[in-house]
Amino acid sequence: MKRFFVLLLLVILSCVPAFGAEYPELGVCTGDNVRLREDPGTDGKIIGRADTGTQFVILGEIYLDGQKWYEIDLPTEKGTAYIIARYANCGWYYGDYGKVIPTGKDFIDVRLTFGIYPVKARALFGEGRKDEFGNLVYSGFTLRYDDEKTIQQVEINKRGYALAGVQVGDSMKKLLQLGMPEDYLKDFLDAINNTNDDEPVDGPEGWTYRNEATEEEIFFQFSINDKGEPIVDMILWTRPVAAG
Repeated sequence: MKRFFVLLLLVILSCVPAFGAEYPELGVCTGDNVRLREDPGTDGKIIGRADTGTQFVILGEIYLDGQKWYEIDLPTEKGTAYIIARYANCGWYYGDYGKVIPTGKDFIDVRLTFGIYPVKARALFGEGRKDEFGNLVYSGFTLRYDDEKTIQQVEINKRGYALAGVQVGDSMKKLLQLGMPEDYLKDFLDAINNTNDDEPVDGPEGWTYRNEATEEEIFFQFSINDKGEPIVDMILWTRPVAAG
């Protein structure tokens, strides 16, 4: 009985996520035809495959039988899967497999919400429509992709979709929680309330929330609602195109 208890304890401990890891995080596959499994372990049912360069969001990690597995958001359909960690880089950012950069939760949430690839967006939101530039257009937002068909830009113009915890229609004051200087709010209100036509006050039209490490940006555009309150009326997330 004692031996059984020790073995059971070892199995339980082997399934505990590694201490200190911060997820979700961006990941990329580093092998071809890598199996994606329904459960961690080589006995897990195969529910998909990924090739070198396939991006996904890593939701967590687990150790099983001495091997690390990542739980990932499936890149092409709804749901999650597990990939063995030796065929995945965590913290990968556009085009450089050897460079580990923390991408940041607010910027990862964009990918979880809208998907990395067009096929994922269609799985989440339906077919949508393509505009003349090849963008996927839905009610309330537009998705743009780079030459590699990975998400490049998200434009939101309708309430219902939050980036960094902010939605269209939210008070401009909410951006103070993300680090927007109070001067932006003051200058915008001064510009709106200015009555001196000879010396108009130029206030900011928006503010950019930026990840300096990855150069990703979320731009919040301002306007005034019918109550005269400053609000966010458009949100634009942009990821820089990889050099070369």
